[in-house]
Amino acid sequence: MKRRELRAMGQGGFSLIEMLLVLGIIAFIATMLATNIFKNQESANVRAAQAGVRKVATAVDQFYLDSGTLPSKIEDLATRPGNATNWNGPYINQSQTLDPWKNAYVLKVPGEGGQPYAVISLGADKAPGGKDNAADIDNNQ
Repeated sequence: MKRRELRAMGQGGFSLIEMLLVLGIIAFIATMLATNIFKNQESANVRAAQAGVRKVATAVDQFYLDSGTLPSKIEDLATRPGNATNWNGPYINQSQTLDPWKNAYVLKVPGEGGQPYAVISLGADKAPGGKDNAADIDNNQ
């Protein structure tokens, strides 16, 4: 049969309404997937920040064991400070001084609650405080 005869029998292509319906369904599915992916990405960033805080705290402990003093800033763990004695670093790489949101971890000496120090990630909001995924992450929590 010829193409004209098939169209005459109702065998033509898709109508505009059918195409729009299929595109709408695809857009809905893509939106649902994107929402889940971004939600999981934020929780993964929180877990990565928790691990990063622990890693930096371990480096602070090693710095203290080697030099007998606490570092004055996070960068002292990656590059030798001018006044350091018995510095056996680097204790972490420069890239490990940043949390998953590309902010430098904060070293607070002394820490709160009688702790000698605190290593803090400010979270997704990049500011002190916050809640949920934007909450600060502290090695003393």
